[in-house]
Amino acid sequence: MEITNNFKEYQQKFIQFKDKYERFFPAAFFVLGFSFDLITLGEIDDLSNIISQAIYLLISGHILFLYFHPLNPNDQNKFLNYYIEYKDDLFHFLLGSLLSAFTIFYFKSSSFANSFIFLIFIAILLIANETKLFQKLGQLIKAALYMLCLVSYLIYIVPIIFGKTGLIYFLISALIAFCFSILKGYILHVNKLDKNLIIKQLVVPQIIVLLIFNILYLTKIIPPVPLSIKHIGIYHKVEKENGDYITYSNKKWYNFWSNGDQNFNAQPNDRVYVFAKVFAPAGFEGKVFIHWLKDTKDGWKTSDRIPLEITGGRREGFRGYAYKSNYTKGDWQVRIETANGLEIGRINLEILKNDNSVERKFKMVRR
Repeated sequence: MEITNNFKEYQQKFIQFKDKYERFFPAAFFVLGFSFDLITLGEIDDLSNIISQAIYLLISGHILFLYFHPLNPNDQNKFLNYYIEYKDDLFHFLLGSLLSAFTIFYFKSSSFANSFIFLIFIAILLIANETKLFQKLGQLIKAALYMLCLVSYLIYIVPIIFGKTGLIYFLISALIAFCFSILKGYILHVNKLDKNLIIKQLVVPQIIVLLIFNILYLTKIIPPVPLSIKHIGIYHKVEKENGDYITYSNKKWYNFWSNGDQNFNAQPNDRVYVFAKVFAPAGFEGKVFIHWLKDTKDGWKTSDRIPLEITGGRREGFRGYAYKSNYTKGDWQVRIETANGLEIGRINLEILKNDNSVERKFKMVRR
């Protein structure tokens, strides 16, 4: 009896706490979802990630359905009652976990400049979801957020399935997401919901999200998931030996923030090497480009764009390098790009011409 009374007392305190701070619950559950993913998230092609995110999408999709077609509480099913009562908190937790995972994947899959723009897009939707204006819209913003998660999932799952990236695979992803939206609208319409409400609150916001994704892709802002950069550096020499790559660097010990010789002191006959590790999922085959650019008075100008065939499956990333023999002093940039110009990563360097031939000591690292 005492245990029962204590349980009821704690339950009452929890209800009072929930009523008092309920307005903070969505943000709290988003943070919990984000933190959960930071701890548990592996590589983008981990089967556990793919399955768990699919489950999250199914559950959050069902909750979205309930916003339009609510279920009545059932005294005989306490689990169902809890599910209905706490569906908002669960929805925010699932979206928080999904969006944090996609944010991490996208951040890995591109340079900071491109990722930052995409993160701003996500942040605007998340902040908007906490404002009173958007809370009044309710179903509309939740439908948009759900589509954001769905299409973010599909644009990396489809390339993993086909083992290739490119415009056609992005369009397949967008088409699948569009079909899901139309199908959900049709099911709601069959359940005798108002057609205009379905279009305004579900279909239209989700199509707008899809259009934004298409614009971001065509303007080369969306990162080229599932590819990502594991390492990129500038070196005086790169050799391959017994399956390993050996990089030769002349940087000072205290220059810990540089990846190799980003301040490149060039002597006669020196070559400038760029070495990169590009992660790709197992079964992936394709081509990336090492794009050399020089900073001129008219902006960044292409010097070379060298193809590199890559295959997936190596956890530390596919290794490759390229070098330049013909160069001038000044500021340079090397970008690792997909065939259609989506940027996977970049590194900046300054080439300084040094005409003396003083013997140099290089640090060798096996990679």
